[in-house]
Amino acid sequence: MECGKHLIADVINIENWELLNEVEGIKPLLQKIITDMNLNVVGEVHHQFEPFGATCLYLLSESHLSIHTYPELKYLTLDLYCCNNKINMDDVCEIVYNHFNNKCIIRKLVINR
Repeated sequence: MECGKHLIADVINIENWELLNEVEGIKPLLQKIITDMNLNVVGEVHHQFEPFGATCLYLLSESHLSIHTYPELKYLTLDLYCCNNKINMDDVCEIVYNHFNNKCIIRKLVINR
């Protein structure tokens, strides 16, 4: 029995890392993932760290999406669990890759739950 797909990704060597400094820099990426993957947000929380860095968490009717940024390392982590088995996690990774001008490396793990 499969209940969904779980993407866990590390995005490293982000060239335009200044986008990682603030919540407002990372929200467009999350919105694109949500829109393009037809996900439904039922709640969200954003936290701005000082002096920089952000965490964004979206509660989805399909499960959850979160990002934690580390601008000083040019790095972020992404976690998407979706109970829709038809979602293509490679498409999600492509959205992330394109958001960072094709100038990053994505290490991913996709688990069928």
